[in-house]
Amino acid sequence: MARTQTWWNAYEIKEIASENVEVLVVINQEKVNQTFDSRVHVYFEPLMGYSNVRNKAISVVPENTNLIFLDDDEIPNINWFNELISMHIKYPHDVIFGPVYSNMEAQSYRNQFKNKYSKLMDGAIVNQAGAGNMLIPSILLDQGLIHFDEIYNLSGSEDTDLCFRLRKLGIKIRFAKKASLFEIERPERFHIKYIEERRIRDIANYSLVIRRNSPGVMILWRFTTLLSRIFFFSVLSLVKSRYKAKSAAYFYSMKVLITGRHKAL
Repeated sequence: MARTQTWWNAYEIKEIASENVEVLVVINQEKVNQTFDSRVHVYFEPLMGYSNVRNKAISVVPENTNLIFLDDDEIPNINWFNELISMHIKYPHDVIFGPVYSNMEAQSYRNQFKNKYSKLMDGAIVNQAGAGNMLIPSILLDQGLIHFDEIYNLSGSEDTDLCFRLRKLGIKIRFAKKASLFEIERPERFHIKYIEERRIRDIANYSLVIRRNSPGVMILWRFTTLLSRIFFFSVLSLVKSRYKAKSAAYFYSMKVLITGRHKAL
């Protein structure tokens, strides 16, 4: 489990799971590790950041054990665990991930993914996946192939970077359509300002991931794509000012691609 996991959720998972399942709670602060019973363990990671807490979970998982990440602001549906495991049984060597939906119908950053999820078939091989609802098989953990890059500790997109590296190794990532979670949205996530800022950050993160993990031809393709989008939205902004934000987002992403420097890091 990555980050802080609420207690009722941890025990609920324990109740529906088999006796071979243990719950690991990783809290991003400095305290002494604790064990509440034989199957619920609490670990503290003093170094702040998304990658640090996920790597902490990886470091304490016993050998021959699969790891499922579930973030502290997510609630699983009743079939979530069984659906992930069923997909893992079909594809024991692949990384499995399920969709994460907003708990509200109102416009939020999370809701932009609903259409994408609806088009994916169950068991489909995908290029990208969110770590907040991901099963990593023991074979990959035992071989030391799973590690989240600490450079993304404060910006996020550590899972995007991981997926790039997994694909380079020939490891498949599969979609479990029914293994869904609901993310508890904070009020500020429904504000247009937050949605725009998050979009700018993620577009820039993607450029950084490509710069660090891709061959020159793909970096050139990213540069060309960004250049065309900057031009396109700059022209549109002459008619409607709301397109200025998109043009600025792609321009900043190009700067990150060229320099490798990201103010969110």
